[in-house]
Amino acid sequence: MAQLLDRRHTAMMLAVVFFATFMDGVDGSIVNVALPNIGADFGIDTATVSWTSIIYMMVLAGTLVAFARVAADKGVRKVMAGGLLVFTIGSLMCGLSPSFSILIASRAVQAVGAGMMAATGPMCCTEHLPPEKLGFGLSIVTIGASVGFAVGPALGGAIVEFVSWHWIFLINIPLGAVAIPLMLKAVPPGSKKNDSVKLDVLGTVLLFASITLVTFAIEVLSYSELRVVSAVSAIAGIIVLVLFVRTEKSCSAPLLNLGMFRDWQFTSIFLCLMMVNMIFMGMLYLLPFYGEICLDMSSATVGLFLLISAVVTAVFGMPVAKLSDVKGRKAICVMAGLFAAAGFFLQAFFTRDMNPPILVVSLVLMGLSWACVGGPMASRLVEHAGEERDMASSLTNEAYYIGGAIGTAMVAMLFTVFSATDGIDIQNVSSSAFMDGFAPTAYIVVGISLLIAFLSLIVKDSKKE
Repeated sequence: MAQLLDRRHTAMMLAVVFFATFMDGVDGSIVNVALPNIGADFGIDTATVSWTSIIYMMVLAGTLVAFARVAADKGVRKVMAGGLLVFTIGSLMCGLSPSFSILIASRAVQAVGAGMMAATGPMCCTEHLPPEKLGFGLSIVTIGASVGFAVGPALGGAIVEFVSWHWIFLINIPLGAVAIPLMLKAVPPGSKKNDSVKLDVLGTVLLFASITLVTFAIEVLSYSELRVVSAVSAIAGIIVLVLFVRTEKSCSAPLLNLGMFRDWQFTSIFLCLMMVNMIFMGMLYLLPFYGEICLDMSSATVGLFLLISAVVTAVFGMPVAKLSDVKGRKAICVMAGLFAAAGFFLQAFFTRDMNPPILVVSLVLMGLSWACVGGPMASRLVEHAGEERDMASSLTNEAYYIGGAIGTAMVAMLFTVFSATDGIDIQNVSSSAFMDGFAPTAYIVVGISLLIAFLSLIVKDSKKE
């Protein structure tokens, strides 16, 4: 049975959970606005430098389910504390990286810690909150992550403008030093866990390998000399995914209960959560380049514009989540897709004639979309999960990060193809070539947004709650 807390302790725990998921979100997007500077420092092209973001989300997505299973068996508190420690060490390594290859390796270490935090944040709610507060708790988690995603570029822009890109990582060190003792105080030890349980190592390896192979296939598809490699990687990723499914079905203690995905409604909601982050993380990767190359903005100015989405999400996220508890979640989830489609359509249609008012309106629409995703769509997934509520709560973050890794790779690939900038250093991409790639990529993102709205429409709200 969940260990229930008094009101003061509950507020402290939710504050720590919000902070942990906020840090996850910030570090998923803070790098985006610094990518032009990182690329210029190391002399690499737009597609290659995108791996600074992709590797973080790819490793996070590949390890999150495993850490959720470990936390369910060993205790949420232990895994979250370990995650904060590994995340802080990884941040130090990133900030001191002397080369791009070392930076990528350090981002992978950082992502392991982030995966531990992302897995345990939602589980704190399902383990320590009563049922009548679960929706509220999950909205704290998802809004923390979404606001972090949106705040990241603004914070990164200010840091890059006034210090250097290294400090977007080094800033996490004092934050981690403060967060670890606070977390140990705020999160209870929980009930006694089974220390003898064995992790499904084979399932963990297969899931991570399938995510890595498919993401790599999408990313390198834009390189003409690597098309065969891309095809082989995609086929290998699909084969490994099939092996993962077969392994999980025969495993006595599977990493993931795949029975949840037999329900087409559960699967549709999971796909919606994944596609939401595909389009947002993909476009948040591209928008800083667009601002600097096409609109002649500084890193700080781009970050301030992108902060608009975060403010809108922060203002409307909680009221929208509470509204969905009373009025139902379907209509709000449909609006998430429609708001995103409208915002990205403005960016696509006005690519060559963009002005500040139109950019602001598009970013407001993006913020409203995220506000409609946080509590409503994540709670919808948990409500359709049956007995697997703990794992489903962690799968909300899994959907976000799988979507983020694939979306960033997909957008980088589409942009490179449409702009014909294969192998060209970032600083050498012309404004005209950039807009040639940006507009069609944004139109494709509009189509994905409309698919999110359609899937949200055909899924019924759960009546069990």
